[in-house]
Amino acid sequence: MIRFSRFVLAGVTAMLIVAPGFARADLKEVEAAAKREAQLTWYVASIDAKNAEKAGRVFTQKYGIKVDIVRAPSQIMYQRLEQDLSQSTGNADVFSSVDVGNFVTLKKNGSLLAYKPEAVAQIEPAFRDLDPDNFFHATLASIIIIAYNNQKVKPEDAPKSWSDLLDAKWKGKIALGHPAYSGFAGNWAAQMSKLYGKTYFEKLEVLQPQVGRSLFDAINLVSSGERLVTASPIAPILESADKGNPLTVQYPTEGAILVLTPSGIVKNAPHPNAARLFMEFMLGAEFNKILAEAHYETMRSDVKPLPGAKPISEIKVIRPTIDDTTVGIPAVAELWRDLFGQ
Repeated sequence: MIRFSRFVLAGVTAMLIVAPGFARADLKEVEAAAKREAQLTWYVASIDAKNAEKAGRVFTQKYGIKVDIVRAPSQIMYQRLEQDLSQSTGNADVFSSVDVGNFVTLKKNGSLLAYKPEAVAQIEPAFRDLDPDNFFHATLASIIIIAYNNQKVKPEDAPKSWSDLLDAKWKGKIALGHPAYSGFAGNWAAQMSKLYGKTYFEKLEVLQPQVGRSLFDAINLVSSGERLVTASPIAPILESADKGNPLTVQYPTEGAILVLTPSGIVKNAPHPNAARLFMEFMLGAEFNKILAEAHYETMRSDVKPLPGAKPISEIKVIRPTIDDTTVGIPAVAELWRDLFGQ
């Protein structure tokens, strides 16, 4: 009977907090109801296990709410959530994935709960309004930049733009990820297609880049000096440089590619108010400090990046649309296979 009463109370609170223009007092209601629920389950594919566990601990210390973390790659985590939904099983409260297409499908199927965190107003404009209907929000981001081996490439000789990668001097010296396997590589390739069309890849193919499934393979090749330049998310480049590897970041003149990673509340979440509070937390300062320490982008002006990276407000960025990702990546992956035979 006690469990049933809590469920009813959570439902009443939910009706209060999703009303348009809810005030700060309503967020206090969310927190109070979340503490009564006392726990939540986070299906997460957008961040590594170490930092996910760290985020869970910080949230628990702040609110006294237990966070059960289920961590797997994006498509595995999504398949698990789909299985839950097909069986009408409420296991997950919050879902986070690198693949924005997951959220487009979940929204279309009515599997997400609309909620606009109050903390959205406190993040940088570049990270807002991923979904105007508020079924999912960007809670983590990285930018794709150019990186080069600074022991073998002088700063004045390094590529300054995405088009500079097509210079003949880089023949046999480029390492890349495959857009059909790497989400970041897919975002990069989709934007190159949008900026320059098919001819970009035709010219790139002549330069004989070494293509691996993972961008981490490309980073290792450039770090070792086997290849000299790559297109990569900035976080693993800076992490590798911290370990003493000879890697330098170059922000392309056309713009670094901003990849937004969403999170959303599952509609049949067993702990809906704890889920709402966790969405607020992921847009807050504590979570963004965890991201900054892992070299992801900070989404708030009051959390500064570590040395070696610029705040997003100082970077020219290209922000892909949802169609760029959900339509553009599959299309460019097919084009890639036709040209590179992989």
